[in-house]
Amino acid sequence: MADVHRELSRAATGQFTLTLPLNLDSNHRYVILSDQHKGAGDKADEFRKCRDTYVTALNHYNQQGFTLILLGDVEELWEQSFKAVRTTYDDVMKLEGSFGPGRYFRIWGNHDDDWMNDRLVRKWLSPYMPGGSVLEGIRFEASTNGSHVGTALLLHGHQGTFASDKIRSISRLGVRLYRYLQRWFGIGKTTPASNTCSRGDHDDQMYEWARRQQKMILIAGHTHRPIWSSKTHLQKLEAELEALDRTPQSPTRDAAIEKKKKEIEERKEKYPPCNDTIKSVPCYFNTGCCRFDDGDITGMEIENGSLRLIKWANDERTALESEKLQTIFEAL
Repeated sequence: MADVHRELSRAATGQFTLTLPLNLDSNHRYVILSDQHKGAGDKADEFRKCRDTYVTALNHYNQQGFTLILLGDVEELWEQSFKAVRTTYDDVMKLEGSFGPGRYFRIWGNHDDDWMNDRLVRKWLSPYMPGGSVLEGIRFEASTNGSHVGTALLLHGHQGTFASDKIRSISRLGVRLYRYLQRWFGIGKTTPASNTCSRGDHDDQMYEWARRQQKMILIAGHTHRPIWSSKTHLQKLEAELEALDRTPQSPTRDAAIEKKKKEIEERKEKYPPCNDTIKSVPCYFNTGCCRFDDGDITGMEIENGSLRLIKWANDERTALESEKLQTIFEAL
C-alpha cells in the first residue's frame, strides 16, 4: 500500500499531470472513457464486441461538443504491436482524433505505457492527435462563485502497483508470451482487472489514498469495475435493500424487497465480491471500462457542474448515477 500511495502522491502533482480550471458555474462538457484495450481483432482482442457501441458513443459526444479524455489502456500494447492495432482500428483512432486540439486528451496506462515515451508518441500516435502529448494525469481545480471548492484528479490508477508499474516490462513480456493461455484458461491473471480479490484490494488502496487528501476526489480506471462515491454496484444494491427494510410493511414493499434480493444474488453470482470493505467517504470513483463481454461500455461525464456514471448499450445511453460536484466536495 505504501508504494501505491507514494506514487499516487507523486503523480498528483507531477510534471506530466496537467492542471485545468473547472468553473462549476460555467458551461463545460467532458467525457472520460478508459480501458478500451484495442487489440488486433483476433480472439484475444477484448475490445471487438464493444467497437460499435464505442463508435456510437464517440459520435454522440463529438456532435454534442464534449471534450474527450481517454484514461489509459486505450491500446493493448502488451499483447500486440501498435502496427497491428492501427491496422484493425485505424478508423476508430481517427474518430478519437476528430475531437481535435483542445478537445482531446490522453492519459497513459500500463498496457499502453509506450506513450510515456515522447519519441514513440511522435512516431506512431501523432497522426491521430496532432500537436498533442500523452499525460499521466489531469487535475481539475473546481471553483464556484470565485472560490475553490475541490480537486478532481484523473489518473489511470496503476501507479505504484507491483505487476502493473514496478515490473511492468517483465509483466508485458509475460503477457506477450502467454497471452493465449491467459485468455483461454486464466493462467496468471492476477491483475486488478482480472482477479476479483486483487481488484478489491486495489480499490481499497485507491480509496484510502483519496480519503487522506484535502477536498479531492480520485477518478481512475484500471480495475474495469465502475465505482460511484466509493461504492461498488453490489454495495449500492445492498444499501437500497437496507433502505427498503426500514419502510412500512405493504405488499408493494415486500415485492420490492424480494426483487432487490434476487438482483443482489444475481450480482454476487456474476461478480463475486472479495476484499470489498465499507467505504463511507465519497472520494473514489472508477469509470469501469470499454470492453465488457456483453458489448456494453461505461464511463463518466462532467457536464455543467455535475458528475455522472454512464453506460452505453448498443446505441442507448443510460445515466447510472449523477450528482453535483459541489455536493460531492461538501461531503468530503
